[in-house]
Amino acid sequence: MTTLAPTADAPACVADSALTKLYSRAQVSTAINDGATLAADEAHVSSYADRFAWAVTAVMTLLDAPSAPWGEVKNRHYRQAPADAPADDEAPQYTRDQVSRAVNSGIDRAAEHTGRPYADDLDNLVVNAALTLLDDPDADFYKVVAECYSESPRVVRSWL
Repeated sequence: MTTLAPTADAPACVADSALTKLYSRAQVSTAINDGATLAADEAHVSSYADRFAWAVTAVMTLLDAPSAPWGEVKNRHYRQAPADAPADDEAPQYTRDQVSRAVNSGIDRAAEHTGRPYADDLDNLVVNAALTLLDDPDADFYKVVAECYSESPRVVRSWL
């Protein structure tokens, strides 16, 4: 993760703001994959289920191309061999807001694609887990619940 300091050319609102953290594609990929696995484990379902596979692919596609059509997500999903990692895979380049938009949009679009009219509680746990893991790669279910929900872990588990 890289931190950018405000510059003299930045507008006053930016210059007065805190430093901006940037995340690499590799960090985002790890966070969304780990978030999907954490959610799947808590729900006692396979992390290889379509809902998670499509969500991860959608998030990573929308990270680079926020307005990508679903066809681009499908192409990436069905690619025979994994593409080589982009040269800038480790380069910090995404703000938390960009990552959050890609994760939320990817989860919503994957829900639609897998026949659900909207994201459900398990999808929401994936979002919350991924964004928590982005900042704290060692976070577990209990930390995600403590940071993102006003309920106990037992209650959150009952929603899954």
